[in-house]
Amino acid sequence: MNTFKDHYHAHQERSATAYSTALPGMRNRRTRRVAVSAWLVTTIALLAVCPFAGTPSVTFAVWAALLGITALLQTVHKVLTNNIGERTARLLDERELALRGRCGYVGFLVAAWSLVIAAMVLALTPLREQQFGPFALLVSLVALASNVPTALLAWQLPDDEPDPIAEGDSRG
Repeated sequence: MNTFKDHYHAHQERSATAYSTALPGMRNRRTRRVAVSAWLVTTIALLAVCPFAGTPSVTFAVWAALLGITALLQTVHKVLTNNIGERTARLLDERELALRGRCGYVGFLVAAWSLVIAAMVLALTPLREQQFGPFALLVSLVALASNVPTALLAWQLPDDEPDPIAEGDSRG
């Protein structure tokens, strides 16, 4: 049977294969941690520029550039972690599921507190009266909350063990 579900599962498997072969030279803990640090600095800068990006100006352009860099780094994190944070459970092993569960919970907490922060900032500051103020704040907080699980996974994942069979090791 060729149902929609079968096509979707086949697409997920092809996607997992594509993620597992991309950027092979960067798949180590040191490189992942550099990418996470760069994402964190960019996201903090995005949040710092956000209150000043409420009107069309150079600051809004800087904010938009930082948002683009943040999105690019989020994509790099997904590739470097084999997209563990968003893949279905049937394509993950027990260790990956446990890591994803812990990191997903932290991501949920960050998202919940981001909502509280957004509500307080928009209720108590004049940011809500700027043309793009609420948009810049909410998109910045979404950029933060949406990548926290993947960034934590990238930080915590160990280096991949080399596969002796794939590398031709005949030590038996």
